Amino acid sequence: MGCSSSNEKELQSNSNINNRYQQREHNSRERDLEPYLQSKINPSFNFPEIDKETYIGTGIKRIKAYKSNIPEAELKKRRNEFWETRIEGNIDTWNFLREICENKDSDDNDIKAFLEANDIIPYKNCINVTYDANGFLYEIPNYCIQDPFLYDLPNENKIKPKMENIKIFIWKEGKLIKIKESNYLNVGELKKMLSESFKCSDDKIRLFFGGKEMKNDKELWFYNITSDCTIMSMIIK
Repeated sequence: MGCSSSNEKELQSNSNINNRYQQREHNSRERDLEPYLQSKINPSFNFPEIDKETYIGTGIKRIKAYKSNIPEAELKKRRNEFWETRIEGNIDTWNFLREICENKDSDDNDIKAFLEANDIIPYKNCINVTYDANGFLYEIPNYCIQDPFLYDLPNENKIKPKMENIKIFIWKEGKLIKIKESNYLNVGELKKMLSESFKCSDDKIRLFFGGKEMKNDKELWFYNITSDCTIMSMIIK
């Protein structure tokens, strides 16, 4: 009898939470955020989706399945950077949301009760977008809510071309520096060559080509750099 009564109370409690939650969710629809969100969210905020029909996660943390084109360690770093750079809204609310997203074993009813207790209203029954009683919006990218469906890393098994001397340009603060070197020169060696003229240590130099940061252990040919290509540079202060 005691066990049955306890189960009935738990079911009633969960039902009450869901009823209150559904009412709050219904009320949240009164605030039409679609035009605002469509104009505000950066397309690169999330990774590419697998397709329109595949989802990962359950309940309020159910999102479209996505694939990551960066390794797991870099993905974790990006997550930390996201959470640690939130300045809009209430910092305590961000901490609440981070705890929810990073707790893989949390129960959906517990999450809803947690949100209700802290006056956080989810938009369209998903943790992606929430807002508080003061009207502050809290947008969370998919990669901070669930792990990727798969890792789709770029293929680095490129065919090495024949060695040749090439002429390249380094862009620094509006000026072009001309260099003649082998296409087999690796990026780390190039940074050491530049450190004297840049008047800084080579570990303070970052180089970019084709929108990607160049890694020290890669040779110039790996980035399809040929004669007359321009490499962008940045100095870390």
